[in-house]
Amino acid sequence: MNVDIQGFLRQAGWAGARRQEIAGDASARRYLRLCAGPETAVLMIAPPADRAACDSFQAMAGYLTGHGLSAPHVLATAPETGLMLLEDLGDDLIARRVADDPPGEAQLYTAAADLSTHLAGLPPPPDLPRLTPERMVGMIAVTFEQMPSGAQPNTLRDQISGPLFTLLQSHAAGPGVTILRDYHGENLIWLPDRTGHARIGLLDFQDAVIGPAGYDLISLLDDARRDVSPALRGQLIARQAAALGVDPDQFALRCALLSLQRNLRILGVFARLAETHGKPGYLRHMPRVAGHIRRAAGHAGLTDLQAPVGLLLDHYTKVPAR
Repeated sequence: MNVDIQGFLRQAGWAGARRQEIAGDASARRYLRLCAGPETAVLMIAPPADRAACDSFQAMAGYLTGHGLSAPHVLATAPETGLMLLEDLGDDLIARRVADDPPGEAQLYTAAADLSTHLAGLPPPPDLPRLTPERMVGMIAVTFEQMPSGAQPNTLRDQISGPLFTLLQSHAAGPGVTILRDYHGENLIWLPDRTGHARIGLLDFQDAVIGPAGYDLISLLDDARRDVSPALRGQLIARQAAALGVDPDQFALRCALLSLQRNLRILGVFARLAETHGKPGYLRHMPRVAGHIRRAAGHAGLTDLQAPVGLLLDHYTKVPAR
C-alpha cells in the first residue's frame, strides 16, 4: 500500500513542516519530528497491518492523559494507513539525562518508580489483556527457539517453564494492575516544567496489559541497556513494597521472579533480532541481560530454577557481542 504521508500532513495542517528522523525502537515503526517554526510534533509511521497496536496506543494515551499523566496527545490519526500525529514531548530521555548527569540518577529513577506505584493504584482500563502466568511462560518460548538443537532446548524449556509457572501462580497471580511493559529509561522523558507524576513523559505503551504489580518497576530497574546502581535498585523495590502495603520479602521474591521472566524473554528477542532481522547491535546488551537473569535466579526462593537457567546462560554467553 502506498501511504500518502503528504496528504495526511496537509489535512492535519503540517504539510510544510521540516521532517527529521527520530531513532526508533525494535519494531517496524518509524518516527519523524516535524518542525514548523517554533512548533513541533511527531509523526508515527506504522505498518498498516499494525492497526491493533495503533488503536491500543490511542486508547492508552487517552487513559493516561485522562488521569493527568504525560502521554502524548493524539493530534490526528489515519489508522487504516498506520499514520498518527502526536504531541512532541521532546527528547530529554531519562537514560540520556542520567548518562550526562550520573548524580541525578536517584531523583529521576525515584520519580519514575513512584509513577509506576501510582499507576498500580489506578483502576485499569477494563478491556486490557491480562498477563497471566500461562501467558508469561509462553512469552519465553522465543528464548528456546533461538538455541541450536544440540543445546537441548526442549529439555531446558521443560525444566524452566514448569517451575516458573508454579512460582508465578504462587507469587504473581491475582487481580493485577495496569502495567505498560516497556517501562525503561529510553521510553521515559523528563519534563521538569510539569509537576508531580506528570514530570515523567510516557512512550511506547501500546502493549499495556493488566498484570502483577512490580513488573514496570523491574522493567525500569533491570534495564537491558544501562546499569542502575544496586543500592538505588534495592531502595526503590523496598519503597514500592511499602507504598503498596505488601510484605517486603514477598515483594522482593516477586520482583526476582518477574525479572527472571522478563529478561529470559529479552534474551531470546535480542538474539532473534540479531539473527533474523539484521540488527546485530542488540547483541551488545546480552551480557547485561544475562547478569539480570543470574541475579534473579540467585534469589533463595528460586532455587529450583538455578541449575537449568545456568545451563541456558552457558549457551547464550557463547553468542558474540558486536
